[in-house]
Amino acid sequence: MRKLGILVLVPAVLGIAAFHSSSDQTRDADRIIALERGALDKWGKGDPDGFFEIYAPEITYFDPFQPARVDGRETMRKLYEPIRGKVNVPSYEMNAPKVQRRGDMAVLTYNLVSHGKLPNGDTVTVRWNSTSVYARSGGKWSEIHSHWSFTQPKMQQPGSP
Repeated sequence: MRKLGILVLVPAVLGIAAFHSSSDQTRDADRIIALERGALDKWGKGDPDGFFEIYAPEITYFDPFQPARVDGRETMRKLYEPIRGKVNVPSYEMNAPKVQRRGDMAVLTYNLVSHGKLPNGDTVTVRWNSTSVYARSGGKWSEIHSHWSFTQPKMQQPGSP
């Protein structure tokens, strides 16, 4: 009878462990999305500090306006400082955010539609693909890599000006 009790108890315990693991995954995904949204909220008001708060010191970064990868939080600070206060994105949509986590690493992907205002008052809508890689250390999630690209950019045909 004792063996039967153990055989019944083991699957139940494993089921509880799996439930907690799933719950942890959801909680971490929600936390990572919230970190990214917080940074985007500040960015839209011209404040890049939201990103500096979540960037790891060793952050790497790609975007369509840079000729090569940017390495390190201090290099990112130099890149962002000239546009501080000049970015004006009153609203945005973070579409289909997805977090894929393995241990202490997580990848957040989403499409961003940003609705900005140019200095002359004109509005502009820009569509982005975003990939952010997060690592957890000491219980804290930090972004270690960021990659931005335009969603379905208009490509020039070979031979066209």
